[in-house]
Amino acid sequence: MKKFKITSILLLLTVLTLPLVATNALAAAAPKAKNLTSVTQSINHAAPDSPIIFSHRGSPYNKPDHSFAGYNQAIKDGTQYIEQDVWLSKDNKLYVSHDDNLKQSTGHNVTISTSNSKQINQVKLHNGEKIHQLKDVFKRYGKKVHYIIETKKNAGDNTNTEKALIKELKKAKMTNNVIMQDESLPGIEAVHKALKNVPTLWLLDSVTERQYSEQIENAPRYIKFISIRLNQWTPKLVKLAHKNGFKTNGWILNTYNDNYDALNTLKLDSVFTNNTKETSHLINRWK
Repeated sequence: MKKFKITSILLLLTVLTLPLVATNALAAAAPKAKNLTSVTQSINHAAPDSPIIFSHRGSPYNKPDHSFAGYNQAIKDGTQYIEQDVWLSKDNKLYVSHDDNLKQSTGHNVTISTSNSKQINQVKLHNGEKIHQLKDVFKRYGKKVHYIIETKKNAGDNTNTEKALIKELKKAKMTNNVIMQDESLPGIEAVHKALKNVPTLWLLDSVTERQYSEQIENAPRYIKFISIRLNQWTPKLVKLAHKNGFKTNGWILNTYNDNYDALNTLKLDSVFTNNTKETSHLINRWK
């Protein structure tokens, strides 16, 4: 009985302190990325011995996805790029979330693409933070860090999300501080046409090495990065990507073996990692 009471009290205290944790994350000054270089410079110097680290959703191992707390941690751990997945709401606002439906991240069955901002703003991440709009992320971190932004949309959707992103980047004057990523070539083309100086990363999704080879061979040459799931990269594909003038990218690094495969075996030019601190440490260790 006493054990039950103690457990209940601890649980209550945890719940009560979550809003305080979120408030502290919001109140504290946003950290600045260490030794921040320009996006152009970081891409030009991206290579197997100095790969770019993209912090996947912030710091998902210990903070909610796409939370300020997670972004803060990734920046403190050494990243120059924090990732945003953006969805377009029913009233044309860009919200940062990996999933369209917010059940997993908030506990509430709210879908961004079919909801307006009033509905979305009523739910919170598990640490008490709200679902941030992209403009809020830009307002908080400004040019203290760079951003790698993926436009998310459901099957059959048009390029409205990319058009909204183009508008937001121009409004926030962030066109020199981002890399744009997309699975959709029409989406990448829309961004490139409007903002030729914004680098792009194409997320490939095939089954066989031959299919990936065909995609790489036929990819528009203005694309900077070819991105493939880590376990589907092969040395042959890496060589082909470089031959066609592309930087390579692998996702997602979770374990020591993932880091070893990406950095030592495949020798990729950039990676998405769930553990910025470990990947940064291993890059320095293996130089």
